[in-house]
Amino acid sequence: MISQKTAPEFAQADQLTQSERLFAARAAQPRPAPLRARNEPAYVLAAWPWKETSLIAEILTPHYGRVSVTVRGAKRPGTKFRGLINAFVPLVVNFSGAGEVKNLTDAKWLGGLAPIAPQSLVSAFYVTELVLKLTVREDPSQELFAAYAQALTELSHEQGIGLEAVLRRFEVKLLRALGWGTFLADEKEAFDTRAWVVREGEIRAIESAGPEQGEISPAVVRAIAACDFNDAGIVRAARPVLRSIISYYVGDKGLQTRSTMARWAML
Repeated sequence: MISQKTAPEFAQADQLTQSERLFAARAAQPRPAPLRARNEPAYVLAAWPWKETSLIAEILTPHYGRVSVTVRGAKRPGTKFRGLINAFVPLVVNFSGAGEVKNLTDAKWLGGLAPIAPQSLVSAFYVTELVLKLTVREDPSQELFAAYAQALTELSHEQGIGLEAVLRRFEVKLLRALGWGTFLADEKEAFDTRAWVVREGEIRAIESAGPEQGEISPAVVRAIAACDFNDAGIVRAARPVLRSIISYYVGDKGLQTRSTMARWAML
C-alpha cells in the first residue's frame, strides 16, 4: 500500500520504497493545464470504434495541430455527431481536456468543400496518411493546415497530371512545415552548377566528375525548392525524388496507401 506521506516528505526521507519513489516523481511533475478549444476549424484524419457507441478520432487543426479526441455517443441515432466524423469533411469543433486524448464536445459542418471525386479518393487518403505518419500530436502548424485544406480542394477538381502536381506540392509543403529543406534556400544560385542527390532524407550537393546513379537534375531541384510543378516532365521526375525523401522519414513500415496502389497496379 502506498504511504500517505506527501512528496516533500518523500524527498527528505532517507529510505523510500519503489512505490513511494514513483508517487513522489508523479507528484513533483507539473500537471498540464486543461485545454479548451472553441470554434476551431478541423478535418478528421482517422477514426476508430471506442466502446459501444463512441469513437476515437484524430483531427487536424490550425492552432493545436493534430489532436486525438473521444467522440462520445457518435454512433447513436440522432446524435449531433452523426454523419460528421468522416474523412475530408471540413468542420468547426469544440474540444477540451488535459490528457493525451481530449473530449470532443461539439462539431458542425463548415461547408465550402466539394466532395472528393472518386478518381481522387486514393490521393486524398495518401495526403492524409502523410500527415498521420509525419506529424506529432499537438504540434500546431497553420501552414500545414492550410496546405492540407488546399490539397483537398484541388483534389476535388483535378485529374491526370494535374492530380500528380497537387500531390507533389503537398509533399513539399508538408516537408517544409516540418522544418525540411531550409538549406535549399541558400543554394539557389548554385542549382545549375552543382550535382545533386538524395542523402539521408535531404537533397545534397556532391562533387561529381560525371553522371552518378540517382543524380537529380538541377531543374528538378529548382522546382522542389520553389514548389513549382507546372511542367509535366518536372512533375514526373520529382516523384521518385520526393518518394525517397518521404520514405526516409516514414521509416521501414512505409505508407499503406502507397503499397495498396502498388498492389492495384498489378491487377
